[in-house]
Amino acid sequence: MKKRLLAIILALMLMFTSACSAVAASDKKETENPAVQQTQKAEAEASILKVHFLDVGQADCTLIQLPNGEEVLIDAGNRDDDEYISGYISGLGIDDIEYLVLTHPHEDHIGSAKYILENFEVDNVYMPDAAADSNLYKDTMAAVKNSGAQLFYAKPGTYIIDTKDLKFEILAPKSMYYSELNEYSAVTRLDYMDTSFIFTGDAESVSELEMMGAGFNLNADVLKVGHHGGRTSSSRNFLQAVTPEISVISCGEDNSYGHPHLETLNRLTETGSKIYRTDELGTIVAVSDGQNIDMSSEEGSFLKPASSEASQPPVSISVPAPSITSSETGYVGNRNSLVFHYPDCSSVSTMKETNKVMFGNRQDAVNLGYTPCSRCNP
Repeated sequence: MKKRLLAIILALMLMFTSACSAVAASDKKETENPAVQQTQKAEAEASILKVHFLDVGQADCTLIQLPNGEEVLIDAGNRDDDEYISGYISGLGIDDIEYLVLTHPHEDHIGSAKYILENFEVDNVYMPDAAADSNLYKDTMAAVKNSGAQLFYAKPGTYIIDTKDLKFEILAPKSMYYSELNEYSAVTRLDYMDTSFIFTGDAESVSELEMMGAGFNLNADVLKVGHHGGRTSSSRNFLQAVTPEISVISCGEDNSYGHPHLETLNRLTETGSKIYRTDELGTIVAVSDGQNIDMSSEEGSFLKPASSEASQPPVSISVPAPSITSSETGYVGNRNSLVFHYPDCSSVSTMKETNKVMFGNRQDAVNLGYTPCSRCNP
């Protein structure tokens, strides 16, 4: 009797072990299934926010891929940028844009808007209630009407998107009249979980003061610097309110305006912000998973910031410091941008000879108001 009972117990144990093994094998097979892997990949990508700061020279254009599957385009560069912007968007498999924000009617911000409206399905257009006496503006407004998109005038406090983890809000303009068209810029704030971005168009110090006075939460991880880094934007008080860990400047190489201005760069540096410029890095992409923000450029990843809770600004980890020393080579400054580089920096190879100035040591460059290149970190 005891032997028979023992045999039954052993049989049950073998059956249980076999069943467990079958389940484990089934789980493994399911994990290795391409369809399952594709689904897992799609779910991971759906939780990612991507912000593309397009290299459109001395102009502005930012494409945002929201984690909810929608797209935002802020500004549309110059007239001649139409094919580049269109090709970049199409290259990402995008054929419709849910939200087109035209910050203000200057050519370097609405230049290719007509082309975008005619070649992509645009659902909503947001812009300030400010007209410009130009054929480009008239053509753009006609294209908005013909596209069938809904037109909304930018009003501070308006939420374009308002969900628990994703919010897209208009912060400016507040006033009905400004002496400068730049001040009419539609300024927006984007929050994705614990990460945040502010896009300022060409807003200058008057609008910045109004935003601070309105009581908006201006603290943000990433600041799209106003007016291409011009000195009349990015006032010290505004930057202290934003305290950006990362600042992105869209400007053209050796542009005639001298953007970004030294005063702006100094104020950004004072806040501890890491500065990235399209004239030095090309198109720049910020990727947020809701907790951390990774930065990359056309030349590959160049920034791996700490978590959003870190008090220190992010630092570059993928661009090693040159092995040569300054005492052996000196430094090369750009007379126009007032930025100095190591001689082997890729920016030097594209610099006009007439803009080059040599420094025997780093301190000489700093004393003359030059700032270090954010690419080679001299």
